[in-house]
Formats: sequence, C-alpha cells, structure tokens
Amino acid sequence: MGPATTIKHHVPDKLRWNSCRGAAHNPVAAYDRCSSRSLLVLCIMIALRLGVVSPQPAQAEPPPDPIANIVTKVKQAVVEVIVVRPKDDEEKSDEQTVKTVTARATAIGSGFVIDPSGYIATNKHVVRDAVAVFIATPDGIRYQARIIGMAGKADMALLKIDTAKELPAVPFGDSDAVHVGDAVVAIGSPFGFDDSVTAGIVSAVNRDIMESPFDDYIQTDAPINHGNSGGPLFNLAGEVIGMNSVIFAPGTYSGSAGVGFAIPSNDLHFVMDRLKVDGKVKVGMLPIRTQQVTWMIQQGIGTPGLQGALVAALEPGGNAMMDGQIKPGDVVLSFNGQTVLDPRDLARKAARAPIGSDAALTIWRGRVQQDVHIKIQAWPEAQPHLISELAPRTVGLQLASAPQGGVVIASVDPSGSAADSGVEKGDVILQVQEQPVSDPDQASRVLQALSAEKRGYAVVLIYRNDNQTWIPIAIPE
Repeated sequence: MGPATTIKHHVPDKLRWNSCRGAAHNPVAAYDRCSSRSLLVLCIMIALRLGVVSPQPAQAEPPPDPIANIVTKVKQAVVEVIVVRPKDDEEKSDEQTVKTVTARATAIGSGFVIDPSGYIATNKHVVRDAVAVFIATPDGIRYQARIIGMAGKADMALLKIDTAKELPAVPFGDSDAVHVGDAVVAIGSPFGFDDSVTAGIVSAVNRDIMESPFDDYIQTDAPINHGNSGGPLFNLAGEVIGMNSVIFAPGTYSGSAGVGFAIPSNDLHFVMDRLKVDGKVKVGMLPIRTQQVTWMIQQGIGTPGLQGALVAALEPGGNAMMDGQIKPGDVVLSFNGQTVLDPRDLARKAARAPIGSDAALTIWRGRVQQDVHIKIQAWPEAQPHLISELAPRTVGLQLASAPQGGVVIASVDPSGSAADSGVEKGDVILQVQEQPVSDPDQASRVLQALSAEKRGYAVVLIYRNDNQTWIPIAIPE
C-alpha cells in the first residue's frame, strides 16, 4: 500500500476534511495533498527540534556601558596641567649654605575646559607659585597658559590658553541635586598618567574638612591620586558636578584610600564666572564668628531645631558694621528668607550676596525669634600672586662649550620656555633641528633663527648618561 492508503486508515475523514477545506470537490486528492502537507509540517517541526533548521531572531545590540558613553563624550575636554616652579639649590661651603634659584621643579595636575574659547578650571594649589604653566590637550598639543585669577579663600583657579580653534568644553551640573550613592566618574592625570578614568559613587555630601570657611565637599570613593587635583568629577549625564581636590590617606601612604573630596560644581560655577570678569572673586561676609548648634546647645538655648549658626564672637569692628544688631549668643536661623543649615551654609550665602546690600536675618535671641537687617561687608583678603607675563621671553638655557664636543646646558631658567621640556643642567646638545652645533654662539643663532621664523618648537638631540634622545623645546617669538 502507498503512504496515502496507510494514512487514510489512521486519520479520520472529519479531521482530514477540516484540514483541507479548499479541496472539497475531490476528497481523495484533497486527502493526498493534505497528507503531503502534514508530512512537510511534521518534518519542519522535527528539524526545528533537532536543530537542523534553526532560524535565529535578530539580536539587539547590547546597551552601551554608561561610563564608557560618558568618557567618550567628555574626555577631550580634560587636560593635563604642567606647572614649573623655582626650586632652591643648596651650595654648601665651610662658612655658610648659599641658596640659589637656578633649578626648576615641574609638577603635574589636571584641569578641564569650561569655555570653547580656552578657559580652563583647575585647583589653586596646582598653579600656586608657578613661574610658567602649560596645558597639554588630549590631541597632543601643548599650549602656554596664563593664570586669569585665583580665589583667595577657596582652592580654585582659572587659566586661559589662546587657540585659533574652539576647544571641546564640558558643562556644569547642579551639585545641589547630587545624592549619596550616585554613580560618578573622575578623569585626570594621576602621577602624570594623563587621561586616566576611574569610577565610584558619591559617599557623602556637605563635608567639612576644615579647608576653608565655605567647605561643602562632595566625598567619593572613585580612586583619586596625586595629579588628579583640578580634574573633573562627572555624573552619568556627562556634567561636571565637582572638581577633585583633596585625598585622605592613612599615615605616609600617598595613594588612594577611597576617600576623596571634590569642590561642588555650584561653587565652581560661581567662582569661575567672577574670575572671568576681572580675575578676582569679590565675596561678601558678615563680621561674625559662628559655630554649630549641637543637640546639647539646642537643649540649653531652646532653638527650634539643630539648624542655624550660633554667633560665638564678633570680628573687630563688627559691632559698628552691623549697627549693634547682632550679639554673641544669637543664632542666625535664616538669610534673606532661606533657612541657614549651619555656619558654612551661612558663610556661603553671605559670600554670594552683593557687597553693600541689605541682608534680612531671622535670629533666635532669648528664646524669641526676631528679624534684623545687616549690611553685607567685603571679605578682606590678599590676592594671590599671578604670573605677570603670558609667555617666557627667552628659551631660558645658559649654554657653555662641552669638552667632548657639542654644547653643555649650564643652567635652566625656570621662567624660560624650555623649563618644562625635560632638558636638564649638564645635558649636552649635539644637534638643533638636525644641524650639528659645536659652540654656544652657534646654538643660540640657530634657536634665534627658528624664533624669527615663528617655528614654535625646535627639536634638539641631547646626550645624557651615555644615551642620546631628541627633545622638543618651545621657542618664544
């Protein structure tokens, strides 16, 4: 018997007829076609089960890692800050120790571009006492930088480089919206390893580490090391929510212990905007010294809660400045209608108020709440030292004849353009721009010619410790 007859005996007509409604005019032919079709379906099912036919659904691309996304978006705006400072050389004689400033010390920090025209934010401690500052961007270009200004009481500085092209810049986020547990990303140059990325979470906010009267640090466990100072701390939206500034470590340990601190972006934004205008941060203040309202103090003086700033003393002349409106023992509860959380919060609110403006304070005195009006005073502070010139006027190399041939570097001026190049006292220059040099005058003439041609850089062949290496040196115009 053929297959159709065999199947016919086992498949009821009703099932066959319901399966092939379109062939009712020829039941037998219809049955044979349905049998073939059933076999085909059965074979396909078996093949699928056995993996012979295994059509795969289209696979969606895995979601990109949010940290990698952020790094790609913002990394080009993070820069390396190279700082040249004078370093004392000690020359000991039988009579006395003579100190000369003929050497230079180079330090590495971090920064980030906040304006495409070339404004860069960094820490004040990174560039303080510098005689020259350079910026290295991720594309390998090095720029001479000038210090626009530094905050007097806070660890912030604004730099500027001149470039014909717009630079990638990053925006400030709202640090008041940061919460403990938020994911954060730090980028910088720890120990000189530029473009290093670390990640972690916000460990705490509003930390007081006794650095300034305005401390409001964001604490993070993202690894931060020496060289990260001045670099940005990002949220997962690619916004700067802080500037990495301080690390805490036990004993003499100098690496990351998971306790780092960043200056909040709202403070950064406030200071940088003012430094842009005139290079200074004019901040307001109240001539009082305050302390925290602890639970025990609150029990003694009966304030409504633990918020506020308890006045411990008045600054010299403070009574006259405030027309006798504030006394020791008062607790400042609000400033211009805003609740005062603690003494640092009061200091920040006063700092942002226009100097000479009227501030409405709600105070607690004698278990009674009352309102007073105080004139905002200017915070007295000396302006930090700034680099007076945009760029060095000379290469800064004192040259002498080398007995074995070539030209020996007798000293390196820390304010010269070659200060951060890597050349050192005692190095022997064999060639300048592939041109052999045999005496100091010849080397100086070649460098002067390159300056006249506005080459920007000269490549010199250096002999040191039985090795030769090419080193680029910036040439001032």
